[in-house]
Amino acid sequence: MSRACCVVKMLRELGIRSDFNSFKDRLLAQKIVYIAQTVFGIDFGYKFIWHIRGPYSKILSRDLRVSVDPTCRCPELSSESLGKLKSLINDLRSLGNDLSMSAEILASYLMLSRDVYPRPEDPIKELISRKPYISYDDVQNILKIYSKYVV
Repeated sequence: MSRACCVVKMLRELGIRSDFNSFKDRLLAQKIVYIAQTVFGIDFGYKFIWHIRGPYSKILSRDLRVSVDPTCRCPELSSESLGKLKSLINDLRSLGNDLSMSAEILASYLMLSRDVYPRPEDPIKELISRKPYISYDDVQNILKIYSKYVV
């Protein structure tokens, strides 16, 4: 369970609650781990599938329910990658939206752009059709922030 410990350490570093008692906290953890792996190469080894709320890992969900050793070592958490992820999270927070919704939008966009088959021609249009509760402007604002972190 050291990867679960590393996820908890990462979330704490990002200033994100890590008690996972609420659905919103678990949803946010799922999206942040997906973004960390996909964008910043922080490889926890979790595999994700498309779920109604975007990327979802059954194994991560299970791992978040176990007690973790707070003294675990996490070589995958480089200070450079973690710093960039923290900056992205802070930029998403600066939008004034709920962080779990912003993370859901970004993670879902990323999955639709990279990790689903068949890949949609227009991931933004597909995202909005799958999630009618989000707006085109919210997606654009989040992607503008994301573009600062893409090499």
